[in-house]
Amino acid sequence: MRRFEATILAVVLLAAAVAGATVSPGGDGGDGATLNLRNLVAQIENIIPATWRVIEADSAAVPIGWSGKSGGIYVMAEDTSTRFYHPDGFHYYSFYRIWLMPPEWEGEMRLTPYISDSAPAYLLGMNDAYAAFYHSAGGNVWEQGPRELCGALGLDRICLTSLSRRVVDLEFDQRLRIHLDDQADETDAGFSLRPQCIIGLAGDGPNLYMEYLFTEEVDMEEKNRLAALTRSLAGDVFSTFPEIESLYVRRCSSDAFTDTIVTRD
Repeated sequence: MRRFEATILAVVLLAAAVAGATVSPGGDGGDGATLNLRNLVAQIENIIPATWRVIEADSAAVPIGWSGKSGGIYVMAEDTSTRFYHPDGFHYYSFYRIWLMPPEWEGEMRLTPYISDSAPAYLLGMNDAYAAFYHSAGGNVWEQGPRELCGALGLDRICLTSLSRRVVDLEFDQRLRIHLDDQADETDAGFSLRPQCIIGLAGDGPNLYMEYLFTEEVDMEEKNRLAALTRSLAGDVFSTFPEIESLYVRRCSSDAFTDTIVTRD
């Protein structure tokens, strides 16, 4: 009975949240594509398996585990047929949480160990209108979920489900090396981007994905220092690739990582 009552309440709250809800990029009514919560719910409902239901929807959202302006929209879909029991005594159902953030949104993921019981949201993909993030749990009941979500949401630029981790696109790498060689004579006592620390690089259109290994340059716990170095890294990238408008960086250390998304100023 409690499960039934909770489902009814979730449906009522969902209907109230979806009714006419839209969020402009940045949440300030600016120009550009509008993130429409009703459309997002409809897109998710159109592709989820038959036993799944959309149970939550909201605006003014930010991906779980991230800091940044709450200017996006959010939907959660849950499986109703498979229940998982946690060792701590509670149960849960398979789910996917999806966030769409405006294209100029910037944010930072909390520092995350490579092996962690509490994972933040990860980038699902990007296009010209938004960056999409997802968070999931429940034994991979819908294994094709990320790929099908990418297709439904039109994530035709950077799609993490189609990227191989720690693989460098040689064309992008060559362009970056030439740029760094041209800048070699300039004196800079601050951060210097090093090609050998780039362990993943892929891009298409206005977005670029990079995995960068920080070693002696920075302690990953020193957030102010890390933020400054990330800005320097982004500056090198934006000056090298004039077509790039948004940079998604996975900043790696020996045992942890934190993601960040930076747009061209």
